[in-house]
Amino acid sequence: MVLALGLIAALVGLSLALFSASNRYLQQARLDALAENASIAAADALRGLVAGTPCEAARKVALSGESSIISCSIIGTDLLIKLENDGMQAKARAGEPETPQN
Repeated sequence: MVLALGLIAALVGLSLALFSASNRYLQQARLDALAENASIAAADALRGLVAGTPCEAARKVALSGESSIISCSIIGTDLLIKLENDGMQAKARAGEPETPQN
């Protein structure tokens, strides 16, 4: 009986640890996707495809995911965005599409 209870407690503990790790992984994946979307929105604003400044466009997207922008850098025609949420960070870069070379 005691052995069975110990085994059940160990399985419950292991399940909770796995759940916590997988939840953190999913949060990071969502933050990565949000950073990519924010950088694309900023690049679109830089190219004049949407109204507003690039970093403001990125900020709006970041706020939609309850994240904050750590940095927004314009490098030529590219944008580098860094976001933070719950102690996790993500960064993404976007810019003009490359033209195919013939």
